[in-house]
Formats: sequence, C-alpha cells, structure tokens
Amino acid sequence: MGTGRRIYKNTIYLGAAEIVSKLLQFVVMLYAARLLSKGDFGKFNFALSLSLIAIVFADLGINSFLIREISRDRRLAGKYFMNAFFVKIALAFITYFLIAAALNALNYPMDTRQIVYIIWIFAILSTFTELFYSIFRAFEMMQYDAFLKIFRMALLTAAGLYVLFSGYGIVAFSYTFVLVELVVVLAAFLIALKKFIAINPFFNFKFAKSMLKSALPFGLAFVFGSIYFYIGSVMLSKMRGNEEVAIYSAAYNLALALLFIPTVYTNAIYPVLSRYYKSSKEKLGILYEKSFKYLYIIGLPISVGSYFLAGRIMQFFYGNEYASSAIALQIISWYMFIKFLNFLLGTTLSSIDRQDKRMLGQGLTAGFNVLLNFMLIPKIGYVGAAWATFATEIFLFILYYLYVSKGLYFYNFGRILAKPLIATVAMLLVIKFAGFGLILTILVSALAYFAALYFLRAVDEDDKKIMRTIFQNERLQQDR
Repeated sequence: MGTGRRIYKNTIYLGAAEIVSKLLQFVVMLYAARLLSKGDFGKFNFALSLSLIAIVFADLGINSFLIREISRDRRLAGKYFMNAFFVKIALAFITYFLIAAALNALNYPMDTRQIVYIIWIFAILSTFTELFYSIFRAFEMMQYDAFLKIFRMALLTAAGLYVLFSGYGIVAFSYTFVLVELVVVLAAFLIALKKFIAINPFFNFKFAKSMLKSALPFGLAFVFGSIYFYIGSVMLSKMRGNEEVAIYSAAYNLALALLFIPTVYTNAIYPVLSRYYKSSKEKLGILYEKSFKYLYIIGLPISVGSYFLAGRIMQFFYGNEYASSAIALQIISWYMFIKFLNFLLGTTLSSIDRQDKRMLGQGLTAGFNVLLNFMLIPKIGYVGAAWATFATEIFLFILYYLYVSKGLYFYNFGRILAKPLIATVAMLLVIKFAGFGLILTILVSALAYFAALYFLRAVDEDDKKIMRTIFQNERLQQDR
C-alpha cells in the first residue's frame, strides 16, 4: 500500500475514533455532573486531573519513542516492547508514591484519597493500553487503535450511565473506569500478541536505561503539557474546594469535547509538513499559511458563539445547578480559539525538527500557568482558573509563533483576519435576533457565518488545491 493511501486510511480511522470517543466522553461527564452531587463531581475531576498529571511520569515519552524506533525496524518490536513494559511497571510504583506523598502533604481527607487511588489504577492501566497503541501505530495499523478507542468509550458510556442512573455513587462510578480499562488493555494485549509481537520475558537493564534516556525529551514535553492542561483543577481543589472544581470542569469539559477538530486536522497534515520540510520549503510554507487560515476560520465562530450563548449552553447541558459555570465558559471560549492555532504551531515545530523549542515552550508555559493560578485562584476562584487557562494559551501562542517564525519564516496573519470577523457579524445577528431554540440557533448562525464567508470569497481555489494535496492519495509520495 502506498504511503499516501496509508496516511489517508489511518487519518480516517483515527479521526472517526477521535470524534466518537470525544462525543461519548462528553456524554459520560455530562451525566456525571447532573447525577452526582456538585462536590462529588468536583472530587472526581480533581482525582482525574491529578492522575493524568502523574501518569506522564509512568510513561516519560516511552510510547512516542517506541513509535519512532519500531517504525524504523519492526524486527525490534518485541525487544522494545518487553523492556518498555518492565520500565513502565517500575515507573508506575514511583507515581503511586508521588501521589501518596502529594495527598499526605496537602492533607486531603480519606474519601478524596480513595477516589484518587482508584482513578490512579485506571490511569496506570491506560498507559499500558497506550503502549500497545504505540505498537499498532509503529506498524501503521491504526484501525486497531481506533477500534479499541471506540470500544473503550462505548463500554464506559454504557457501564458508567448504568452506575450513575442506578444511584451507586462516585466510588462505583470510579471503579467503572478501572474495570473498563482492564478489559481494553487485555483486548489490546491479545491483538498485539496475535498480529505484531512475540512475548519474550527479556529485560536488558542497559538497553532499558538507554531507551529511557532517549525517550526523555518526549517525556518532558508531555510532563509540561499535562501540568498546564490539568493543574488548574488540582490547585482549585486545594485552594477553594471541590464544588468550584465542578463549576470549572463543567465549562472546561465542553471545550475539551471540541478539540477533536484541530486534533484530526493536524494529525492529517503532520506527515505532509514533515515531508515538505525535506523536499520543498515553499510548499511547507504554503501549507502552514493555509492551515493557519483554516483553523482560524473554524475556531473563531466556535469561540464567539460559545461566548454569547454561554448561559444557554450551560442551562441546556447541565441545568440550573451549573448556571454559574457560564462565566467560566465565556472565558474558556477564547482559550479554545487560541488552542486551535496552537495545535498547528506545535505540530509545525515538530515537523521542522524543532521539538526542543516545543518542549521549551511547554515548560515555560507550565511555569507561567502555575504562577497565574497561585495569584488568581485564592482571589476569584474558578473564574481565576479560567483566566489563567486563557492567558496561558496566549502565552504559549506567542512563544510558538516566535519559534516558528524563526525556524520557518515570519507569517503576517493580519491579512486573513478581516473576512472571518465580518462573517461573525452575520452570525451574531442570528444569535441576537432570531429567537430560536439553542440547537436551531447554533445551526442557523453557523449557516449564516459560512454563507457570509462564501460571499466574501474567504476560501479560494488555492485552498481547494491545498486540501487535495493533503488528502488525495496520488499527490502523496508512494512506496516503491
């Protein structure tokens, strides 16, 4: 199968899995917010955030490193897998002691610790699931990755909703995550064993040490990224309590559900950007500019619409209990817009061999985010956490933009701002004067926005050619 066809096929698999998984994840968290008490929902989100920060220490970039190395020589898959497996077991114990020390130092009550330890088990199992995903991706067989992601979320949705509607509470709901992940990791193991690797209990300390050292640059980027992504909920829990975590998380989860859009797009263009970096800097620059434009065009109306419809959105999804989340959503809506662009900038840095700059940017951003949270949360609580999230994303955008401008070339994006901004006026007129229900308002305002873009000719023939370059198989390099 040609390179282009593989890229196209794998993009479809991963894109479909990302969309379905994000949708089902949002459904589960939506009903958790509605059916658990606000305190319990906040407690669960705190446990999830803390565990997802800790879990990067149980990986330290090993999964990404394995994809790169095994894809270069698939005969070494078994050797890399077994050494990575044993290293991850050791790292899992280290993360347990880190979490236990953090909970003791911060003096959390026993009921909160119980939920954290349960979710930690889920997180540890998930890092082994991701290890198998690395094997599938290295062999460019992403259909197994996609199937298991959808299977996981379908099973979790069914089991989680049953537990929630049956009134079993937060402990049973947390155990649901563990049991589902156990089933998924066993399924991943069986697929890997049958299709890709032969299990040989071989461990070479010297080889494992070298592997961990080589994986560390990937790991540090993930550590920094996880800190600024999740630390707000952790700090909010300690400084203001779990109810404010619930209010903040209700808005934040809505934003996370929409991030599949830049994820799918940047996954599609990443191999093309990487190839153009070696073959044609001119084509690389054109694709970068056009991608910036597309994500700006898509991200802008989502953020503007979320800002002006925040109250109605929170009422529709969460009910009156989370009405106070509307102000957090208004702030986080602008975080989404900047995040769309940062997905592209970060991907571009990786494609032009500037992973060190990406890691540096994430490290500085993580420190900036922690500082802002320390300053804002004690004074204005969840609103401060939302402002810290938004300001942090702007800070990262500035760093990434400077790095890309220096490593690739300077792109003056001011020339693409006007037409989408004008189109949002048409969208806002619908939002303000149409008087429809929420869903119809969103659909009609989106139609008005894209109709205005069409009449303004914001998308031209060059844009269509670029999309064909990305997705048409024959335009991509073929295997010989």
